[in-house]
Amino acid sequence: MRIWIDVENPPQVQYLTPLVAAFESAGADVVLTARDYGSTFALLAARGVPFHRVGASYGAGKRRKATGLVQRTGKLVALFGGKKRPDAVVHAGRAPALAGWLLRIPSFGLRDYEYVDVTVDRLVKNWILHPRVFDPAVFIAHGVRRDRFLPYEGLKEDITFAGVDLGSVEPLDLPGASDGLVRILVRPPAEESHYYSSDSGRFAHDLLAYLAAQERAQVVFSPRYARQSAYLEDVDWRNEPVVLEESAPFLPLLTAVDAVVASGGTMAREAAYLGIPSYSIFQGEIGGVDRHLASLGRLELLSSDHDFERLRIEPRPDAKPLAANPDLPRQLVEVVTSRIQVRRGT
Repeated sequence: MRIWIDVENPPQVQYLTPLVAAFESAGADVVLTARDYGSTFALLAARGVPFHRVGASYGAGKRRKATGLVQRTGKLVALFGGKKRPDAVVHAGRAPALAGWLLRIPSFGLRDYEYVDVTVDRLVKNWILHPRVFDPAVFIAHGVRRDRFLPYEGLKEDITFAGVDLGSVEPLDLPGASDGLVRILVRPPAEESHYYSSDSGRFAHDLLAYLAAQERAQVVFSPRYARQSAYLEDVDWRNEPVVLEESAPFLPLLTAVDAVVASGGTMAREAAYLGIPSYSIFQGEIGGVDRHLASLGRLELLSSDHDFERLRIEPRPDAKPLAANPDLPRQLVEVVTSRIQVRRGT
């Protein structure tokens, strides 16, 4: 059995690459492809995972995104169009879903946020692997077939942290960090994502201004794009921020800070999962996973400048990971391989 896994952005490195080992343990041959977007290649290289480089950033704007999607889809099809054709593709993007459809192989897309564009999912009719707290009704209302959903127990972060010994993780050395200050990791919004809201950008600027005035806080700024360092320029800083100019391994980074504030996305959920104080300043529609983490008291959803007072500027408590379903990687492998076998008639 040959499984193809595709990685389109840095967060996907965290939860898709562990599936490589899981499929290999089940006896499958695995091939990994990745897009040159942000720090994706650097993170993969740091993990020592072999991969094929296919495609680059699409850029902002609907036309550029559509063009980039078509071009990358074509390159993926060309890569697998001969005898190398895999038995299935596992992914969290659109280009691999389209390529899998064109190659006529089963496609399994990991989804954990309901309010995304489902045009491709509706077209290719791929299987959708999702945590049970994700509400399929939103996708179904936009035309995705009801029978394509494969729910699982736990969260995708159970894949990320499966088999990881958190106690052995050395905190990242942060040059410029000051002893005695509370380190607040800030992750600005994904401005090139199709669900980006300008309100999220404004809110991020307001947050930085608030933190800049705090006597005990030191911001550790993790930009998604180099240009986002400009967020820091119009702010008067009581304590000079630490700017991560290169990609950093996410676990050492998270263990080096006292709290995380992010405009949605994987980093906020990872911190919440680990038990690190986590806050979301995302101003779009709130998905089921974030609501679930909020209900557990692991994620604070901030919706206005008045909510900044809820930020606890104090050393973080001992982290207690959620560990909802540590067996999730093996379970997903079984779900995928069983459907391949059904398709083969074995």
